[in-house]
Amino acid sequence: MNASEPIRKATTMLTRSLRVRFLTPAFLGNAEQNGQWRTPPFKHLLREWWRVAWAEENDPADWQRMRQLEGKLFGHAWLDPRKGEDSVSARRSLVRLRLDSWNSGQLKAMPETRSVGDGRNAIASHLYLGYGPVKSASELKMAHPLSPEMDHVTLHLAWPQDEPGSKHVERALALIHAFGTVGGRSRNGWGSLELHPSPAGRGGGGEGEGLPLRPWQTCLEHAWAHAIGEDENGPLIWRTETRQDWKAVIEELATIRKAVNGLAKRNRQREVVNQPVAGRGRRVPNNLRFKVRKDENNAYHGIVFHMPCLPPAVENAQAAQRTWQQIHEYLDDQDALSRSPS
Repeated sequence: MNASEPIRKATTMLTRSLRVRFLTPAFLGNAEQNGQWRTPPFKHLLREWWRVAWAEENDPADWQRMRQLEGKLFGHAWLDPRKGEDSVSARRSLVRLRLDSWNSGQLKAMPETRSVGDGRNAIASHLYLGYGPVKSASELKMAHPLSPEMDHVTLHLAWPQDEPGSKHVERALALIHAFGTVGGRSRNGWGSLELHPSPAGRGGGGEGEGLPLRPWQTCLEHAWAHAIGEDENGPLIWRTETRQDWKAVIEELATIRKAVNGLAKRNRQREVVNQPVAGRGRRVPNNLRFKVRKDENNAYHGIVFHMPCLPPAVENAQAAQRTWQQIHEYLDDQDALSRSPS
């Protein structure tokens, strides 16, 4: 080492090794559109839920401060050194991720599922929820997606203990276990995953921590999804009935998605549920998310949870709020759904 270089203080690194197992097919692919385990989607997933963990303790309106901390921890190419926030214009991630294998997917075909809709509007459930990665009722656009149960790997993580923002990483892992999905059409329940050993309880809590909740109308004051909404009846989380396989849960979730999309269409608020709007050419990420879980008896159920936000593409905030109120009421009225505390 050059004598003029400053001596750098050794950094204490925290490490975790977690087995990742999918409960539904995951559309993770390489440049050839072939299914394959890869680290970038998991880094993206960690950053997404790290933001939610950060917002639990901070004002979501201060998103610029959040981005600065995120950039320093996960790497960036956009912080402005002229503002004194960093000494360089780009930096590598301080969070290290490694998979013990980059195996290819094993799923060769999607199983048959019950259709949603009637007559000419009938469509296979897996196609309705997976349009894009799923090409038709019998074809996959991606060769060999990652199959549920069979495909699993160990994800190794390391991050600095003393870096600002690093305290939210462990919490983010707990939230991923509870609510995380990854890959194409993941907000529709594809790529539902679980981590072993579990970072925390099913609710993403543990060690006295509960859910990342905020009143849903307050959440709509912000343009990014930073919390799960709640109303006078509790968290905006609904649970389906228990089923013996993931395919039956996907069928139920497809029925719910179609009904919700139809309600938004009738209200002329298609953009709030990620439906294309004629003449506008804009879509926004769906605030209403799905995940498939597995309980201690190896039975499956789905959860539907609302992470409200109001991106700029949604032009009429009051109409959007009325639409979401009706969607909540619709979900509460379904006999096959029940409010879930986690």
